Amino acid sequence: MPILELRLSRALSASLVDRSKGYSIRCFSQSRLATERQNFAPPLASDANEFEVKELRSLMMGSKTLILSGAGLSTESGLPDYRSPLGSYSVGHKPMTHQEFVGSSLKRKRYWARSLAGVKFFSGVTPNSGHFSIAGLEKLGLINGVVTQNVDRLHQAAGSKEVLELHGNSHYVKCLSCETLYSRKEYSESMRMLNERWLGDKMEDLSQKDIRADGDAHLNTEDFDDFVVPSCRRCEGVLMPDIVFFGGTVSPEVKARSFRMVDNCDQILIVGSSVTVYSSFRLCRAAKQQGKPVVAINIGETRADDMLDLKIESRCGDVLSNLYRCFL
Repeated sequence: MPILELRLSRALSASLVDRSKGYSIRCFSQSRLATERQNFAPPLASDANEFEVKELRSLMMGSKTLILSGAGLSTESGLPDYRSPLGSYSVGHKPMTHQEFVGSSLKRKRYWARSLAGVKFFSGVTPNSGHFSIAGLEKLGLINGVVTQNVDRLHQAAGSKEVLELHGNSHYVKCLSCETLYSRKEYSESMRMLNERWLGDKMEDLSQKDIRADGDAHLNTEDFDDFVVPSCRRCEGVLMPDIVFFGGTVSPEVKARSFRMVDNCDQILIVGSSVTVYSSFRLCRAAKQQGKPVVAINIGETRADDMLDLKIESRCGDVLSNLYRCFL
């Protein structure tokens, strides 16, 4: 059995129950992964509706679908988001903005110290059945690309090939002056070595309730003066995660490619996103202006609700795994 099918089979085994000729889906939170990690997926989600999934299957049959994914897909892997009932906004967390990071060395120290506190949690995240199902549908020729707002690289880890990271990814850091890229893992290790004493004094055991959607964790200190943040080895410039912070802008190259992907698809399937951010909403609008269907798997309101041809308010992994099985 190919690796992708083996991984997908294992991911689905905890969530699928055969009922006569159809499939009913149990929440992926029942899997081993979610019992080991806090599940940030909305708790009141209904099971995937068989008729809605069949309607989605009919729309996708013989067409090229572009996936537009958001944080609601990765919450089922145990990652927090911003806007859901359990997200960072809901519990009072305030994300770092681009302007704050660039304009304040003290805020950069605070960001990186908190990032070191959260790195162990985030480095252990793995794809869920939704990610694997999208990769499987791509292999079947039903999906011709993924535009993701997520920075976690779980699509690639699941096997998806044609992925555009609209807001960058958290695996690299980039110099704001010379644009040199560094591995974030290696950068974090060098930072940890430079701050061993500070970390020993300030770092405490963290529970998952302290984990935040920025990729960091809360620390019970505001004393970051002595925390050392390494500069670019090439030019001594400021290093920043290679992601688009709130208040930042998507690069012209990424923007252009995202619109080309819309041009080359037959429809857009929103997965786990409210498309509140304009960089994602404008892709939905462009598709509708071309007369292409826009459908969504998302719990709660989206900015694109008025233009949706179909909306399924169930967990992404539930719907996508059921959908994938329909095409086998």
